[in-house]
This record gives sequence, C-alpha cells and structure tokens, in this order.
Amino acid sequence: MNSKTGSKQSLVKSSSRPLALMAMLIAFLIIANIAIAFLQPKEKINGELWIINRVVSGQTVEASDVSNPNKTVQRVRLLGISAPLKEQSPWGDRSRQRLSDLIKEQKVILEFDVKQKDNSDRLLAYIWKDNLLVNQYLVSEGLAIADSYAPNVKYDARISRAQSKARLQELGIWDTQNPLRLSPRDFRRQLGK
Repeated sequence: MNSKTGSKQSLVKSSSRPLALMAMLIAFLIIANIAIAFLQPKEKINGELWIINRVVSGQTVEASDVSNPNKTVQRVRLLGISAPLKEQSPWGDRSRQRLSDLIKEQKVILEFDVKQKDNSDRLLAYIWKDNLLVNQYLVSEGLAIADSYAPNVKYDARISRAQSKARLQELGIWDTQNPLRLSPRDFRRQLGK
C-alpha cells in the first residue's frame, strides 16, 4: 500500500467520524423533542360546542349552541383582547377578516371564565378552534391588543406573552412603518361608544 493513499484514507476516515457523530446527535435531539412533545399533556379545555354564524368585528361574533339548535343566536365577545374598530383602517377590517377566515361557519369551543356576560348582554368567552386559542392567535398576529377583562383573567398571561412577541416582531398593528396610532379602547372613548 502506498503511504500517500494510506494517509488520505485515514484523513478521510478521521474527518468523517465527527460528521457522523454530529449527524447522530442531531437525529437524537430531533427524536427526543418529538417524544417530549407527544408526552406533554394536552391542555384540558372546558367549554361548549358552538357554531359561528357571523363575525361582527375582530372581537365579536354571533354564534349558536350546537346542542340546542332552537336557541337564538348569541353575540359573543372574545375575552382578553381588544380589536381595532372598522373605522381604524386598515386594522379593523384586517382583524375582522382574519377572524372570519379562521372561524366563520365553523364549530368551535366557547370556554367561559368567571363572568359569563357583559353589560351589553354579550357572552364573554375564549374561543378554541381545534387546539388553537383564537383570542391569543389574533394578538400574536398583531391584529388585536391584549386587554384584560377582570375578573376573567384565565389566559391573560398567555395573551400578554403573545403580544410581547408580536411587538418585538413588529407584526400588524405594531408595524413601525404603519402602526395603530390609538388603542381600540381610546378610540372608542373618542367616538363616545
């Protein structure tokens, strides 16, 4: 055997060993993460099955209880968020449209908290579509603002974290080039609503 050939082969073998070990380590980490994800307990959602008939705004929908089809359509206000009004263009329309795309004419779970109705006789609820907390999703996309509605605070921390991420990523209403100038709450006060 030639000494040049032998040294080349040992060089190839020694440089491929770390690559093989790295690939095995990456594969192990991927498999471990998948296993951990499957072993995580699913969040228990205590709620009722409803169908969304209409999306009124980025924070209000009209829905019917699936178990009682004769029951009238109820207005439902999403808890923990405040979405821009349609007059807050383009944000109000974007928020309403995204909510409509996500849940209109879909079966969802309404999860109630401490107080079930507001002063306008709307139901107050968190809306779940599959395993997605819709209230949090709208905030995470920069389409609504985290807005606590005490005593209904079950998911406030979760929704606030979503808002922090959206702000850092400058998504939607947090876009520095075209931000929402006035919070929905302040805008409503100006309109006298």
